[in-house]
Amino acid sequence: MKNDNLRADRDELDDFIPRVSAKREKSLVLQIATGVFLGGLALWLVQLVATAAYARLMLGTITFGG
Repeated sequence: MKNDNLRADRDELDDFIPRVSAKREKSLVLQIATGVFLGGLALWLVQLVATAAYARLMLGTITFGG
């Protein structure tokens, strides 16, 4: 156990071509920003509808049934 070689061999990087990922990162940032904005807008609209429904219920202007 003492003489075991547990190190991983290095990969050969001679034929490694790095990909250009700047465009992908920008797109990801824009997708996240758009998702956060649309999520906030959706939550605001749900809150607005819930508040309006609660206000109408408290004022007694909602009639259930006929």
